[in-house]
Amino acid sequence: MFPVRPTIPAADRMRRIIVAGLLVMLVFVALQAVSQAIDFSVFNLRIRALNSDKHDSLFGLASLLAQAAVAAASIWRGRRVERHRREWYALGAIVAGLVIVRGLITFNATALAVPLACVFCLVCWLTWRDPGPARAVVWAGLVLMATSLLLHKVGLAADSSTASDYTWAYQITSMVKHGAELAGWVLLATGIAAGIEGRAVRKVTSAGSLVLETESATP
Repeated sequence: MFPVRPTIPAADRMRRIIVAGLLVMLVFVALQAVSQAIDFSVFNLRIRALNSDKHDSLFGLASLLAQAAVAAASIWRGRRVERHRREWYALGAIVAGLVIVRGLITFNATALAVPLACVFCLVCWLTWRDPGPARAVVWAGLVLMATSLLLHKVGLAADSSTASDYTWAYQITSMVKHGAELAGWVLLATGIAAGIEGRAVRKVTSAGSLVLETESATP
């Protein structure tokens, strides 16, 4: 009789969360870029819903939803663990506060630099011991967010720029800037959620039995 190889559901769930998050990110970023290009080249930026430079556009709202997903994932993770629970709740509260601020005012990289820096530091610290795949997704999200902030500040579409938005240079910069922002939030939510499942690891005992160790999960 052939031995049955044990499976690790947690590892499978981690992979599925990462794959799903990557697919969502790629689809939304591609749609955002195509919509912006069509709105500029065909409609001369007359369709506000397709212009990602407007915070109330379809993809501006998508970015807000992705940011809200980061807050929800952080709070959810805080409820699932005992270690650093308060820090996870604090991270969720800060990100949720930023969602409200972004929904009420125009994005300003300078004004949001300090709270975003706190988010970056907390995310790096709290996910430092996560499994490699989940941690890589989180760090990729942070790099994309940093890229977006840099372009908001110094790019052709910088907050203080007086450059005309009726140029392809401006539009391409805007696509990269807003695409990186949207992708960054999606990847952060994905990596944080995947890290919950990814912390379940296989451990072979001295007797040869297979057990699961979880991240001090509470029922």
